[in-house]
Amino acid sequence: MTYRGIVKGNTIVIDPHVKLRDDTEVEITPIELKDPIHGIWTDDRSAEDTIREIGSS
Repeated sequence: MTYRGIVKGNTIVIDPHVKLRDDTEVEITPIELKDPIHGIWTDDRSAEDTIREIGSS
């Protein structure tokens, strides 16, 4: 399986609903995320959340 996350303070943060056992070995591969809404700026919101917020204002 593949999970996505972000690095915060040199710690990989993934969706809290993903349950991995302690001591599970993982492979981390940095990716270039091209988000058409946020560009290189990051936010805790997804692009979809941002669009919904813009649409409701």
